[in-house]
Amino acid sequence: MKRPYKILLILIGAIALFVLVVVANLSRNHSQVKGLEVDLRYGRTPVLVDEQTVADTVLAAIPRLLMLQVGQVDREAVAEAAARVPYLKDVTASVSVSGMVVVRAAQRRPIARLFYGNRELYFDDEGVMMPVSRIGECDVLVAGGDFVEPLCIDSLNTQTEALVNLAHFLDDERKFRGMIDQIYVERNGNLLMVPKLGDHIIELGDVRNLDTKFENLMTFYRKGMPRAGWESYSQISLKYDGQVVCTKSNKQT
Repeated sequence: MKRPYKILLILIGAIALFVLVVVANLSRNHSQVKGLEVDLRYGRTPVLVDEQTVADTVLAAIPRLLMLQVGQVDREAVAEAAARVPYLKDVTASVSVSGMVVVRAAQRRPIARLFYGNRELYFDDEGVMMPVSRIGECDVLVAGGDFVEPLCIDSLNTQTEALVNLAHFLDDERKFRGMIDQIYVERNGNLLMVPKLGDHIIELGDVRNLDTKFENLMTFYRKGMPRAGWESYSQISLKYDGQVVCTKSNKQT
């Protein structure tokens, strides 16, 4: 076969394939949505929200979704509706070849449980607040304080920002992660910590120079505490640059 005929056949084949794809897409766009599927990624975090809750949230926001044709589905609106579930991030929406609306998302990973007045919430490493779940719990750091500012879910105030920064640091630094059980912010912004070992309070001050403060604490624990005894001090202060200042416990005999 001569070369011009080969080129002509290739062009005809390409045009035919293009037409078939266009016709298939037109047919698919005019077919009715087959259903709603939710695909959640949990990682190693306990399940805090299930697929049905996400599906119910989407259908409450877009009641006619399952009655639409595929071409009428607003994927961005579907993703925005699913993102209203506070436990989710990285939310996307698409329509599968079979006509299923598919929502994909990752569950947020709480790093602390916040007690704020009479409210109880989780927050993740981005400082995003979420309610305590009905279906699961996370064994995480406890955070609280003498709060003077109203709690804002969508933005951090100065007191919650300090707690988030400290919790994020402890979550990132594995060598310090298991040391602290609770963190507390005082009215003036001073941060306190309750360690898992010992009967004392650690006064951190602010969140500046956290690496240095915790290294100083670790050095004191290794060299100072064995000589003095773990019951010797009621408070260990790290707030002063380059110093570890201790307050003797009244329990000493």
